Amino acid sequence: MKKLFFILLLILIFTGYSTAQWTEQTSGISTLLYSVSAVDNNIVWACGAGGKVLRTVNSGDNWSVTASPNSSLDLHTIQGIDALTALVGGSDSTAGYAFKTVDGGATWSQTFMQPGGFINSVDLFNGFPVCGLLGDPVGGRWSQFVSYDFGSTWDSTGYYNPAPPGEGGWNNSFFQATPSFFSYYGTNNTKVYQPFANGTILTHPTPGLTNSYAIWGNDNSRLMTGGDNIMLYTTDGGFSWTNVNALGTGDIGGIVGAGSNWYYVRGSSVYYSPNDGGTWFNNYTATGTYYHIALSPYGKYMWAVRDNGGISRNLFDPALPVELTSFISTINGSNVTLNWSTSREVNNTGFEIERSEVRAQTSEVWTNIGFVNGNGNTAENHFYEFTDRGLNQGKYNYRLKQIDFNGNFNYHNLSNEVIIGLPGKFNLSQNFPNPFNPSTKISYELPFDGNVSLKVFDMTGKEVMTLVNEFRSAGYYTVTFSGVNLSTGVYIYRISADANGQSFSSEKRMVLVK
Repeated sequence: MKKLFFILLLILIFTGYSTAQWTEQTSGISTLLYSVSAVDNNIVWACGAGGKVLRTVNSGDNWSVTASPNSSLDLHTIQGIDALTALVGGSDSTAGYAFKTVDGGATWSQTFMQPGGFINSVDLFNGFPVCGLLGDPVGGRWSQFVSYDFGSTWDSTGYYNPAPPGEGGWNNSFFQATPSFFSYYGTNNTKVYQPFANGTILTHPTPGLTNSYAIWGNDNSRLMTGGDNIMLYTTDGGFSWTNVNALGTGDIGGIVGAGSNWYYVRGSSVYYSPNDGGTWFNNYTATGTYYHIALSPYGKYMWAVRDNGGISRNLFDPALPVELTSFISTINGSNVTLNWSTSREVNNTGFEIERSEVRAQTSEVWTNIGFVNGNGNTAENHFYEFTDRGLNQGKYNYRLKQIDFNGNFNYHNLSNEVIIGLPGKFNLSQNFPNPFNPSTKISYELPFDGNVSLKVFDMTGKEVMTLVNEFRSAGYYTVTFSGVNLSTGVYIYRISADANGQSFSSEKRMVLVK
């Protein structure tokens, strides 16, 4: 369904805002631009009608028009990977297509084609080689594909979401949050979908909003989605929404933000709220109609593109981010170990660890249970661990309070409840860290005593290692897998268990990067 496309790479950023400093840039074209994707503060890609692709490596001071993947297509979505690599999606009346460049746009290769399809988004997940492609329903099911090689090949196995007749999406309405791989996409059917890596799909109704043209979150729980009439805000991941009384008229083409700051484009203007939609201001107005807005992962700049080839840049420059790429928990008896990782830190003092006990019909009370020092300023990956020991049987929530040297802070919530006691069901967790080099941890849960097999396979189906093959008592387990003698690539780990007359099997993918 031809509409606006939005590529999103969620970065969790501290609250901060400096006076708006919008400037116009020279794109070199006068035709419609549908999508813009910022790799960092300097490298930005954009695409539009007539197969146009643009690139800048100096924050947009100079834009160059690259070779076209296909000049007969309108290109509605683009995802920059780095200065040389990008993925772009387009459609015509017969099919949807995806293309990839690895030489800065000098040449392109077609990596995907779906007859009758329309590509809504192409996205990079958490800086990993994992990419996602989303399209309108074909044959009664939404088009959801995943790639483990930066978009060179695509697979839809295990990703099934049926669609009622006439249901579709919009090509700027996809949002992917970090950590936890939470994602959401909009529809034309008064709902937002939330897909998970295991194939589960949650449906979140959007009362009063039929067409969710754009969606964005400033963390895993706080999101805004907008269409042609209103914009809605949620603080609980889409389970309930409130109207935030957005200004302007016409379609809401894109939303970005950080902390309590939010921006959206609508008509010829950019609108801004410093207080989670409590009040809105017209932040900037230009000629033409805005179709998309994107924020640099490092927070300094944002770019908005229009139907006349116009590109506007804003010096946003909030307090720079600490980028969490994962946050998980493992249980060993009455102890809970929290692991989290960052890919970039700026001005990071460290993390307070907070815990609350889940109790029916009582308010959530958070207790500070420890502190882990951060790494100040770094662009390297860092891994953190904290163990909460000797807990009583019960259910618990955890969160990180990440604090900078100026006292600013931001919360990162663990996505799951932690249950101390015998597991209530079989479960196989995602490995941590992922990607990894050379070792990673795999956790699983057994509600009954029984025989367990846990094996690792390569992508050809060849078994490369047996981690567990024995009788185990009911409980929580974590094993370490070492890939020191294996090659870089994607591997599958699979569990099989027979306990109390029940059989359980599950498998997940992990990425070894050397």
